[in-house]
Amino acid sequence: MRHSLSGYSLVLALVATVLNVVTAHTNLYFVGTKDGMNPKGKYIRPYMRNGPIRDLNDPLLLCRSQGMAPELTEIMPVVAGTEVIVEWHHFNATKSDNVISPSHRGPCLVYMAPLESNGLGNSWFKIYEQGFNVERNMWCTDIVRENYGKLAVKIPTKINNGEYILRTEMIALHNARRPGEAQFYPNCVQISVTGATSGNPEMYSIDRLYSATDPGVLFDKKKGGASYVIPGPPVYSP
Repeated sequence: MRHSLSGYSLVLALVATVLNVVTAHTNLYFVGTKDGMNPKGKYIRPYMRNGPIRDLNDPLLLCRSQGMAPELTEIMPVVAGTEVIVEWHHFNATKSDNVISPSHRGPCLVYMAPLESNGLGNSWFKIYEQGFNVERNMWCTDIVRENYGKLAVKIPTKINNGEYILRTEMIALHNARRPGEAQFYPNCVQISVTGATSGNPEMYSIDRLYSATDPGVLFDKKKGGASYVIPGPPVYSP
């Protein structure tokens, strides 16, 4: 009997391990504004995989939908200065969904690129970042989970009117003490901005946003979130 229970416990442990790996995954399910949300398949670019990107040279680092033609996704109208709300989930769009595993903690980042670039070349500028909130002792991923997957991001006013790719991203740092083990979860939305007043943000290539040795990519969580430096270029703030 003791041997049987031991074997049963081992099976349970293996199942728990597998489930923990599975729950690490996340994707955008909805995007919208305060006036309402839209499901994936409308303004969110179709994604090719649910799991993370670890290789910073992987073309899927763009949106996890590398090679997708812009005309295959509709374009959401947005007024500059207002908030776009994105909503991540793992299994389904319910409040019981875990969004992303509680162990997979890290920052949130949002970038924009002119749609005509399709994200290639020096076309990206950062509009939002949130790392570790010292006052609340929470990572951005914790706050997103607390908000049932939602994150609100204000669209800058000092940019040019036109069509853009909005690239949202969460980075899980639980294994990031080892090179190449930070987990990137990007997804992209297509938007059309009106009401802007023009601007000239400095732009970056997607394959040069991060390096494997950046302190925000190669990070030991034992150091504590207060010491964390968010990777990538500075947020565009004219």
